[in-house]
Amino acid sequence: MYIAEHNAENAWTGVTLGHNAFSHMTFDEFKREMTGLALPEGYVEQRLAARVDGLWSDVEAPQAVDWQDKGGVTTVKNQGMCGSCWAFSTTGAVEGAAFVSSGKLLSLSEQELVDCDHNGDMGCNGGLMDHAFAWIEDHGGLCSEDDYEYKAKAQVCRKCESVVKVTGFQDVNPQDEHALKVAVAQQPVSVAIEADQKAFQFYKAGVFNLTCGTRLDHGVLAVGYGSDNGQKFWKVKNSWGPSWGEQGYIRLAREENGPAGQCGIASVPSYPFATVINKDEEQATNKTAKVVEEPRFVPAGKPVESFPAEQARDFRPKTLADLYSSAKITQCGDVSSAIIDFDDLEVTPSSPQRGQPVSFFGNGNSKQDFSSANFKLGVKLAGTQVFGHTGKLCGDTHVPLPLGLGHIDVHGFACPMKKGKFSDLKVDVNLPIIAPAGNYEIMLTSDDDSNSPLFCVNVELDLTDGDATKKTHVYEPISYM
Repeated sequence: MYIAEHNAENAWTGVTLGHNAFSHMTFDEFKREMTGLALPEGYVEQRLAARVDGLWSDVEAPQAVDWQDKGGVTTVKNQGMCGSCWAFSTTGAVEGAAFVSSGKLLSLSEQELVDCDHNGDMGCNGGLMDHAFAWIEDHGGLCSEDDYEYKAKAQVCRKCESVVKVTGFQDVNPQDEHALKVAVAQQPVSVAIEADQKAFQFYKAGVFNLTCGTRLDHGVLAVGYGSDNGQKFWKVKNSWGPSWGEQGYIRLAREENGPAGQCGIASVPSYPFATVINKDEEQATNKTAKVVEEPRFVPAGKPVESFPAEQARDFRPKTLADLYSSAKITQCGDVSSAIIDFDDLEVTPSSPQRGQPVSFFGNGNSKQDFSSANFKLGVKLAGTQVFGHTGKLCGDTHVPLPLGLGHIDVHGFACPMKKGKFSDLKVDVNLPIIAPAGNYEIMLTSDDDSNSPLFCVNVELDLTDGDATKKTHVYEPISYM
């Protein structure tokens, strides 16, 4: 009766309801079993406190994006009678991020998260995508769906071989649909919505523009956006199987329902940085390097969104010629007094792109033994200091950059270091596609525990997109953290 009445009385909305696998469930049963987002107390308020007005207002994005069409989204899955939506949103985002960085799409295990992730997540009783991203990063990766199949119930955690690793994650500026649009142009994005609506339960087709709240209770995946007969929408992958909605997807109205967006979609978005590992990672690294070294121009009049899937990693809000990009590395400071004497410094690729990792390597000689080392990292954009960080240079350090600028991974020395040859130092710089164009300067200095200088290295990345006069002054100087 409800479905028939809606379709008869609300045809003008363009939203069609229909019977599906949930028709036998009461609304209370549906809400209890088919959602599962568990937000920590004060989480939304904490995210809002970090909001920056107009953060990406000057960044252009394509008119439409669809990561499913680009091959960056796995088939629609089904969480079953388990409140594990958070796990499906997480794996979808990690799958998409790994696709963007490597060109390879791997289906990942939600069951591993349900069974093993206790980083504030509670299996079938709910969880949060950011918690899951952090857990995957801390535990060295996530296994494949085939290796750790989904059972729709919590089980004893077991070991498996990880196939994708997460190297960090980024919270998107909250209550900012343009920022979300820019992020989705980069990769699929985890989002939270309110799904406890009767119309949501029976949704079949159309751009969902019906009354919808912002009390977030369900984790899903934003995989694109566009418009249909003038109605703007977000394309969202759900975890209720392909028989629900539009083959498992829903199109939510875009730029409606206030700053939080339809059903709260713009409230707390986030996305991970991920790569395939083991043999797949090696292959992806080689493939990425090849792509980076082959600058391409966009044919006049050809929309970015028409690019084939194999070029997905080059997808960016503003497509520009990468022929003008460059990277160089030099020693700085008083080289003669430094304990580390580099024989070789290398930065790859020589023509970097936003959205692609840039790595620099160092090997050489240590003039003396040292048991530990500290580093100081500074990042400048267009001559303005935007970030600083201090840490230990022994072992690995992950350094997230502020305001969506990406992250830096410092792979330090294997301390204690002995006098003589070494080949330990490596630094990976990951600037997302949405990072502003401009000249980036990264300075890495290091001292031992007695404050004797170990080395000073300076990396310059020219990402001005061919406009040598372009200056990007987006951020205020930020103090060292």
